[in-house]
Amino acid sequence: NQREIVENKRLGSVLAHIQQQHEELEQQNKRNRSQKMPSRRAQKTVIKERNLNPVLDLEMSV
Repeated sequence: NQREIVENKRLGSVLAHIQQQHEELEQQNKRNRSQKMPSRRAQKTVIKERNLNPVLDLEMSV
């Protein structure tokens, strides 16, 4: 159990360093999200549309 505590302490400092790097990139507007995949918001919109109109699901499966 002591070994896990030591590993977690080391991991905490690494995560803090990564978080600091991300914040710096955000400030410089250099942190880019993936442009290849649609956002999760777009996925929620599609799900709502399919729930409203089940015919859309049938068209996609044909």
